[in-house]
Amino acid sequence: MIPGLMGLRGNVFGSLGSRISTSLYLGSSDPTIKDEYVSKNVFFSIWAATIPALILFLIAALKFFGKEGLTTSFQVILDSSVVISAILAVMTALIVIGSFRRGLDPDNIMGPAVTTFADLVSIPSIVLFIFLFERYTGAWISTVACVIALAMSVYLSIRGGYDGKAYKETLLIVSLLALIQSITGNVLQEFSEVIHRALFLSFAYPAVIGSIGNYGSIMVARTSTKLHLGELSVGKLSDAPYVFLTSVVIAPTIYVLASLFASTFTGAPFPEAKDFLYFMIVYLALAAFVLLFSTTLSIWLHRVGVDPDNGGIPLTTTLTDIVGTTAVVVLAYLIA
Repeated sequence: MIPGLMGLRGNVFGSLGSRISTSLYLGSSDPTIKDEYVSKNVFFSIWAATIPALILFLIAALKFFGKEGLTTSFQVILDSSVVISAILAVMTALIVIGSFRRGLDPDNIMGPAVTTFADLVSIPSIVLFIFLFERYTGAWISTVACVIALAMSVYLSIRGGYDGKAYKETLLIVSLLALIQSITGNVLQEFSEVIHRALFLSFAYPAVIGSIGNYGSIMVARTSTKLHLGELSVGKLSDAPYVFLTSVVIAPTIYVLASLFASTFTGAPFPEAKDFLYFMIVYLALAAFVLLFSTTLSIWLHRVGVDPDNGGIPLTTTLTDIVGTTAVVVLAYLIA
């Protein structure tokens, strides 16, 4: 479930950040978390992120039906989802508003910042609730509190009217993608031994998936904002080549750091020169694919009447997770 949960955090809150950013550029919202549109989207994202998490739990429960601890696992997933979602929703809004106030483009900052915070918050929160439910019999109180908080977030997000189109598109797309996200976990489970044979890839994998997903989020957010502002000319939407240049720096950085960590913590030998060549080719090809795909997807969604802020980031990051994981498996076979 972990890869799916991590990916869905970026999906929901990447979309939240993109919607807020677009509304700020259009002038329909004020750069404050107290703004009605901003606050309602924050509350909406809290419960919107919990629904696909429960879908992932259901898939896992069906796969491991009859195993002990499913009730406790449900409580851990529910409680951690609500707490993580509340933290990330507020953080996302503050990041977008803060960068906008300082004259920075939130579309360039929001995606990487949200996914990084999601990674930092998600795993510790899950571990914390596992510890609580294993140690304390009264931990069920936290589940009751989280259910109440969830109900309040639903009420506050729809009170006095709401953006039905945005809510419907986001919920539908993210819930469907929860089913697809389970593929990532299955691929990892099936090929984990292959990846571990090329040990430095075990250290590189999170950075590869995270950075590739960030490229997709950035391009969707930038393209969506320009589409909403009416900047439809090809020249103004061709940001992909400029963003791609950064991958020439990112790829070797990931390779070197992953190799150093693998060597330092496991004693593994430093990878060969051919491994570096394979890694660069695969990573640069991934980056180019994601940049072009995310831009094209955003334009297509806009043309068919779906707001790219709601569907672009979830679709892009989910597909890049699957494609990226598959690419790492292929890379492991080439190197191992």
